[in-house]
Amino acid sequence: MDLDLTPSPRPHGAQRMFSATILVIEAFVVFFAVLAAHQLVPGDRTVTWVWGLLTLLALLACSGMLRRGAWPYWLGLLLQLPVILLGLQVTAMWVVGIGFGILYAYSVFKGHQLDREKDAVDAEVLGTSGPQEPTA
Repeated sequence: MDLDLTPSPRPHGAQRMFSATILVIEAFVVFFAVLAAHQLVPGDRTVTWVWGLLTLLALLACSGMLRRGAWPYWLGLLLQLPVILLGLQVTAMWVVGIGFGILYAYSVFKGHQLDREKDAVDAEVLGTSGPQEPTA
């Protein structure tokens, strides 16, 4: 398995698009889970809001930094842990968090594979056929 996550130089590659989409949707889910935890665990409201809002902001910041190299993709994978651990306060987040973790990992690795394949096709097409001369 190739663990090199250096993003493609494409401005709108599949890896970045898939990963950012998952992170932003996940941030919304975390916000709604925090709202649910606010009522389910009234004794830990401060911890719930700090934990939830920091996770939410980290997910959104990570989605914006995906063009800066491979490390934001690894950070996104690491950010799946606090989302899963939100299951300590909202039981459904064990399943939802693991599901998002799987979706994010799949989007990172499959998007990287798709971008690599598209780059290879572009290099082959652009390398073998140069600019065409107009015929008069």
